[in-house]
Amino acid sequence: MDEIFKREVTQRSLLVAEPGKARALAEPIRAAILQILSEREASIAEIKVELERRGFRLAPTTVRHHVDVLKRAGLVQLTRLVSSRGGVLKYYASRVKLVHHSAPENFEEVLGDAVEEASRALLQLFRELMQRHGEDVLKVARSLKPCPHCSDEHFVEYVLIEVLNRAAAEATSGKEFREMLRK
Repeated sequence: MDEIFKREVTQRSLLVAEPGKARALAEPIRAAILQILSEREASIAEIKVELERRGFRLAPTTVRHHVDVLKRAGLVQLTRLVSSRGGVLKYYASRVKLVHHSAPENFEEVLGDAVEEASRALLQLFRELMQRHGEDVLKVARSLKPCPHCSDEHFVEYVLIEVLNRAAAEATSGKEFREMLRK
């Protein structure tokens, strides 16, 4: 048998997808709702209006269904209740910031040095986190249940990535980060 083609594949990014969250985001309308609710809290009626502005025409019951799916997945949270005309108006907000873009083809060429620098810094950070919090990381990792679709379990890796993910969300949501981007 003659080899016709061979290419080394280097993993260039991590895709951390919790099954429930991945299923919830499989529907483009839910991704749009999540985007709306990451910008501000809104009621079902306000979400419906914003979805229409974005080209989605849905009945309020359908919007409510999609919000409920996002809520069950832990992506959306009820933020407040307001009495209104004898009823109760519910407001929701996103618990996550959905960032969905595709890197340009020249990403490695332009930012390869930055990736290498960040990789070295992250490796050092992982070492420090494991030295200071290794017991807790292992405790959480051991509490995770195996994925029914995966043959290889990366529990410690997942926990460390989740720590970084939550830290990045916290760091990028603050005033200091926004000001840094304006410079």
